[in-house]
Formats: sequence, structure tokens, C-alpha cells
Amino acid sequence: MESNPLPQGPAPGSSNGLSLVGRLVAVFARPTQAWSGLEKRGQWWFPLLILVLVGMAGMGLIYQRAVVPTQLDQMELQVESGQISAEGLDQAEKMLSSPAMVAVQVVMVLLILPLLTLATALLPWLAAGFMMGHRFRYRDAFAVTCWAGLVTLPAAVLTDVLAWVNRNMLNVHIGFGALLPAEEAPSKLIRGLGFFLDYGIGPFYLWYIVVLALGTAALSGAPRRSVILALGGLWLVVAIFFAALTGLLSPGA
Repeated sequence: MESNPLPQGPAPGSSNGLSLVGRLVAVFARPTQAWSGLEKRGQWWFPLLILVLVGMAGMGLIYQRAVVPTQLDQMELQVESGQISAEGLDQAEKMLSSPAMVAVQVVMVLLILPLLTLATALLPWLAAGFMMGHRFRYRDAFAVTCWAGLVTLPAAVLTDVLAWVNRNMLNVHIGFGALLPAEEAPSKLIRGLGFFLDYGIGPFYLWYIVVLALGTAALSGAPRRSVILALGGLWLVVAIFFAALTGLLSPGA
């Protein structure tokens, strides 16, 4: 007699992939195994929603306590240099401290974070799809970028905590920028260098790039080491550009 084999369930790591919570945990605890099924069900909205909600909550908490004092300190320097009048400073303080401005800043987070994620997704897409020649859709790059972005949450929370404690956004560093001398009015060079040391090669963002590279390699089929090198190189170029821009746009000498 022939026996018919019993039907088997889907194998682990099949196209069904991980649950939302399971993938969230895996991104932190098992980043090499966090991407199963992502090419079929990106579910990018879930991590992006978490990032946006945390960002909006953080801005709402620190705006009056840290953001406004930082902006007013910068404007006081402009009053001393004669760029604006004392009356202009008083008007600016009223406007910055208004509930409407708080709402505007919180809504700006809602708009900027998704746009920033869309732009960041270009990096893994370029690294795997163009520099390495593997088939890698931008849709997959965006999903990987959203999920990998979850590991930046500790950096965001730490930034908000430090800003709350310091009552100022200046000299708030979450990376190697903490090694720079603390100045009451940091120069353009110090601000640009601080940006690069915190967000370019800081521990939190090196972690982010590694997780992003692991996801990119998993969905594109490219070698992990090669993806890390290609993506890391692109990240450094972008970080240097924005560090220079930060320095140029900062007030001071």
C-alpha cells in the first residue's frame, strides 16, 4: 500500500514572512533574519508610523524647553551684532512661544520624516542596484529603509533627553561629537564636525548602516560585505556633504 504524505505547513522563513511585532524584535535582536517575506509584504507603514509618532512626541516635549531657548539665544547674538532690533527679538519670542508654532513644528516632523526616509532609500537602491548590478527595486529599498530606521529610535530618544536636561539644542551629542569642546556659541567648524561625528560615524548610525546593509543584501542577493562597503561609502559621502552644509549655514565664525 502507498501512503500519502501528510500536507506540511510552510517552512520557516517562507514567503509568509514575519509578523509585524516579530520583525520589529528581529531588527534589533536578529538583524540577519529580520527580512523574510519583506519583498512580498513590505509593510513599510508600520515602522514609519512608529518613527513619526516618536519624532512628533519628542518635538512636542522639547520644543518649549529646548528648541525655543536655542533659537532665542541665536537671535540675541544677532541683536548684539546689530542684525536685528530688540523689538524684533521680543516679537520673535512671542511668535516662537505660541501654541500655533508648537503645532507647526510637530506637523513638520510628520512631513519631513517620510520625505527623509524616501531620500535615504536611494542609498541602498543605488548601492545594490547600480553600483553592484543586482536586481533591487526601489520599493524594496524603501521597505528596508523604514524597518532599519527603527534602530535609530534610541538615538532619537537620547537626543530628546539630553536636550530636555540641557534646556538647549547646542552641545547635544549622541556620538563622537561629545569629544569636542563644549562652547556657548559653537563655531561653524565645530558644528559641522559635530554633525559628522554624531551622524556620520557615530555608534548609533554605524549600527543603522549595518542593519540597512543586511536588509539590502537579503533582498537583493548581493554579498553582505560588499553591500556594507558600498553603502557605507555612500553614507560617508552624504554625511560629509551635510556636515559641510551644517557648518556653512550655522551662525558664527
